[in-house]
Amino acid sequence: MLFTALLMAFLVGGIYFFSPRPAHFTQYCAFCDSSVLSRQTFYEDDLVLALYTHKPIFPGHCLVIPKRHVERFELLTDEEITQIGRVIRKVNRAVMQVFGTSSYLLLQKNGIEVGQSVPHVHVHYIPRKEGDDSALGFMMKMYIANARGPISADEVRETITKLRQAMDTTQS
Repeated sequence: MLFTALLMAFLVGGIYFFSPRPAHFTQYCAFCDSSVLSRQTFYEDDLVLALYTHKPIFPGHCLVIPKRHVERFELLTDEEITQIGRVIRKVNRAVMQVFGTSSYLLLQKNGIEVGQSVPHVHVHYIPRKEGDDSALGFMMKMYIANARGPISADEVRETITKLRQAMDTTQS
């Protein structure tokens, strides 16, 4: 059974990571789309935004992005990199408060060859709680996250409201 689960995880992951992206990959950027940003943003400063993803792997899964359209990490300015780090710290405190999490994974992909699905730098902040399922279960959820449909607009709104409030009360 474990072998079958591993095989399925690698197959799904392989399909996700190595399948060609549609031609519109370089023509449309969801993180430059004002309708996406207005629905999902819970933090904004001069350089960086924090969004709640519409397809969270786990509750509290957020994205931290530069406001400027930049496709790859190495093209960010030093100031943007520093501010992204600061915002990740702020997001962590807010997510810990709202979701009771204790750990997190940061994931940032550069290029379609490694599975970057939006041509704009974005750091996935994926929180975990003590006692969450195994590393194998975590990896399987990561692989199938894109296959699931998005959460409801109401759930996104409720979550960003809670995160905004937490950001206001936990910031220094």
